[in-house]
Amino acid sequence: MEQILHPEHPALIHAVRKLEQLKPDQYEIFFQHQTSTKIDAKNQRTDSLSRSEDVGIAIRLVKDRRLGFSFTTSLDKEALNRAIESAFEIATFMPDDEFVGLNSFGTFVYPHIDHFDTSGVAISLAQKIALAKELEAQCRKADSRITQVRASTLTETISKIALIDSHGECIDYQQTLYTANISCKAEEAGDSQMGSDFDFSHFLEKLNIQQLATSAAKFATELLQAKTAPTLICPAVFRNSVVADLIEFLSSSFSAEQIDKGRSILAKKLGQSVFSEKFTLIDDGLLAGGYATSPFDAEGTPSKKTILVDGGFMTHMLCDGYYARKHGKPLTGSAIRSLKSPPSIGFSNLYLQGGKRTPEQLIQEIPHGILITDLLGVHTANPITGDFSLGASGILIAKGVLTQPVRGFAVAGNVLEIFKRITHLGNDLRFYGNVGAPSIRVSEISIGGA
Repeated sequence: MEQILHPEHPALIHAVRKLEQLKPDQYEIFFQHQTSTKIDAKNQRTDSLSRSEDVGIAIRLVKDRRLGFSFTTSLDKEALNRAIESAFEIATFMPDDEFVGLNSFGTFVYPHIDHFDTSGVAISLAQKIALAKELEAQCRKADSRITQVRASTLTETISKIALIDSHGECIDYQQTLYTANISCKAEEAGDSQMGSDFDFSHFLEKLNIQQLATSAAKFATELLQAKTAPTLICPAVFRNSVVADLIEFLSSSFSAEQIDKGRSILAKKLGQSVFSEKFTLIDDGLLAGGYATSPFDAEGTPSKKTILVDGGFMTHMLCDGYYARKHGKPLTGSAIRSLKSPPSIGFSNLYLQGGKRTPEQLIQEIPHGILITDLLGVHTANPITGDFSLGASGILIAKGVLTQPVRGFAVAGNVLEIFKRITHLGNDLRFYGNVGAPSIRVSEISIGGA
């Protein structure tokens, strides 16, 4: 990536000069500018239309091995001065920490990533409104039982970030992100069900409106006339969306900070076999088209691909600069942030590697079992033990065929045990934002029904 020694934005120039006058040991300036347009269509009319713009600068600095942080959403000189002086003041009250430090961007080589849709940005607002209306229309056409579309939404987000280090080195990146989502209601014989789906792309033309509309209608209609599930201990298939929820719940357990503080289900598991041998989990900040793909993380560390679990063995944890230094581990490009908070450990594009079997093939070999289509409140599972008991819905399987939809039952178990019991992986890997998963088949789960 090109290094820009003299950023041209007046606010950045002023911030650099102010910091150079105060002479911290190290500093970092984080600049963010984001605009967003959100369109909601309903009954072929524009139900709501909103635009927002957020801009600001955050300062991190190190003085005598003490870290200070402050931010401002105003770019005038007085506000910048206050933010920088506040960061200095905060640093004086922080403890001396030998692992505190900031990156020097000139020591890195950055990848080139082009996720800015010049053509999409140029498309008129009227055309984007028409796209939101088309999503609603296609959903209604997908199935005659769709009686209402609660929301058909298209959002365009344009963002730019820049980081400047103590040597005046500047790295920056801009991107566009388009998201579309729809929620609909299906009715049949006195019963009603809701269904929804979501799609995203950095390029407007790559949003698959037809597929999104069809899948939302399918999810709304597949549980019509659902009954109460029996109590069962049986094999099960978990739909990819459910697996993605479980992966997202598990994600914080790979944080070096959570592991260091004993708050992780995976504490002391590094290098051990923890999951099924079919389980390979990857965090890839360079994934083509990925929701969270970028050339660098929130600290300016180059993005990279990290295999967290390889064939069931936990091989890496996610580190930011602080915990990489503390534990002597490699940087994984895993710092995330907002303008109003300093960087912390997170993930970029996290996904469970898929297999070769179609979702239908995962079901075909089950004589008596269930397809889990939804788990409610996965985030409420115990983060230390992984234990959970959650409400669920699904479809019973008999002789390899989907039969009766069921709802209102409980699934009890443990997240690690679910992933230990994987017998087959689907080929339907799909990303839900920055978490991706295929459907999985597990040898056994416990269902509490009637």
